[in-house]
Amino acid sequence: MGKTKKKTRKSSTHGNQPELKGDLTCPYRDLAAEGKGEGLLFPFDEKALAQLARGTAVVIATCLALPDAIAIIPTSTSAVSWGLRLIGIWTIAAVAWFVGFLFLTGVFRLISGGVVLTAKGLKVSRFDRLIPYETIHSLSLEPNYFFTRIFSLPETARRLTVLFDLGFGGSIVKKFLFPNFLPSFFFTTATFDSLVVHLVERCGMVQPAEPALLSGFSLSRPGELNRIAATFRFMAKQRVLVTVIIAISLVSFLGRKAVVNFAYNQGNKIYAQGRYDSAREYFEWAVKTDPTFAAGWNLLGQTHYRLAERNLTDFKKARSCWRTAILCKLDFVEPRINLARIALIDRDFDEALRLLVHAGKLAPSDALSRLMEAELLLKMGRLDDCAAQLAQVRKMAESKAGLTRSQRMLADCLSAQCKFYSGDKKAASAAIGGYSLEPANYHNDENVTLLLSSRALIDGRPDLAEAAVQRQPNNPDVLLQAAFVYLQQPALKSAQLKEDARCRSLLNLAAERSGGVNPWVGTLYCQLAFLGHDRPGALAFAKEALLVPEQNQDAVALSYLSEILQKNNCFELSKEAEGRAFALRARKLNRQFSILPS
Repeated sequence: MGKTKKKTRKSSTHGNQPELKGDLTCPYRDLAAEGKGEGLLFPFDEKALAQLARGTAVVIATCLALPDAIAIIPTSTSAVSWGLRLIGIWTIAAVAWFVGFLFLTGVFRLISGGVVLTAKGLKVSRFDRLIPYETIHSLSLEPNYFFTRIFSLPETARRLTVLFDLGFGGSIVKKFLFPNFLPSFFFTTATFDSLVVHLVERCGMVQPAEPALLSGFSLSRPGELNRIAATFRFMAKQRVLVTVIIAISLVSFLGRKAVVNFAYNQGNKIYAQGRYDSAREYFEWAVKTDPTFAAGWNLLGQTHYRLAERNLTDFKKARSCWRTAILCKLDFVEPRINLARIALIDRDFDEALRLLVHAGKLAPSDALSRLMEAELLLKMGRLDDCAAQLAQVRKMAESKAGLTRSQRMLADCLSAQCKFYSGDKKAASAAIGGYSLEPANYHNDENVTLLLSSRALIDGRPDLAEAAVQRQPNNPDVLLQAAFVYLQQPALKSAQLKEDARCRSLLNLAAERSGGVNPWVGTLYCQLAFLGHDRPGALAFAKEALLVPEQNQDAVALSYLSEILQKNNCFELSKEAEGRAFALRARKLNRQFSILPS
């Protein structure tokens, strides 16, 4: 008996329903039947919006990644690392755009709902104004193959253009027709086709054949052809103009961004190598291309500052760049700290404190501004306050992210100098005893000069003092500390001409750069004069140190001057200097500065 084939059919039980051809959901919603108003609602489709978000994400991410592809060249070590970084940048941009665009279109879909056809007219969205059917003079449907390809849409994008008049106004206004565009990529294919057919029907125009829904059509009311043709000619010119403007804007924006970021990254790379002249050229290129680039102005100021330390340019240029950086970005903390550093060199303590208070308000967790305040207190001779500030910084660092290597080194150097001036040389030496004295072991952002100068003070080594001067020959504090080291040498006390000439040369340079606001100049000149048995000259220099204004004074310098005068039996001036030092330590600092610019 032969085997026979049996036809099988799917069960029609629950969970396996038969699929009937033509059993499609209605492409629109009847609001009257649902009791939610009147008219037919053609809803936006969530899947169509997601496809649009995906397609636009690819294009936008590619456009945004193009300038970054150029910008990351200086910081990439090889072609492979460049490619991997570029892929990462593209992926981040694509995901961010997709999520953001999808969220915005979701909100738009929720609020707008879709297109509504009422008995009286068309509403492009639920809350849009009504366009009466009698004011609609033309309906045209056209496919957009370019848009379809560039955004990788699964079906050919189409655009329905509705030309209408306002229905009110004077004779001039009534001469114009206004366009309204309805793109197909907001809807499912069935919903968009149904919308087009219903709109054509309600406008009383000739129904298009089914192929025309794909290939396009143009319908108009009789007697309006001239006005419609003029409107389409104007729209064509407008489209060309808008395309040109968008193209120029994109090229200008993306090109400028690529140039700015490339110049900035290349300058940063060269700056890290210590080639400040070359780095300055790249930063100048960056800020010329984009005058509002705050980070570029900040690093341009850094290069001018580094060159000014070596007496190759002026601190005024650095100050100007940092002020411009703040104008470009009002909450920028780093240029405020940098400006405070120049204020410390100029011994403008009130201005330095104002800038550091502002930086602390803008970034309460920033350790560098607090370390700079400790340096300010050290230069004022308030040693107890300096030690307390450093302890506070270390306590704050323990509870948070901690200090960077350069910040830790700065804190240790300040602590060492604070202990040295307090008379505890052993503790001062221990604070920085573990640091190498070879500059090649440190990064460019670490203050090696301060380390060398601190070790020179503590160990009494002129060679380290000279190394510090060689690194920053335009810094009066470095020059004065080197002179201080020479004054402690037995050879100078024995009136050796070589050491005496070098000490005097350092003091002359420091005096030239201090502008009469540093009491250490007169103090060390006074000591040098006493060593040379020039008592009248020594007293003149002591009085010069005492004449320094209170806002620029240093309590440690005055105490040291008092000791020198007392050893040379100048008791009256010694008492005056010590009294001034005591008053400075007791003076309360004003920290009530407004965050607003003065």
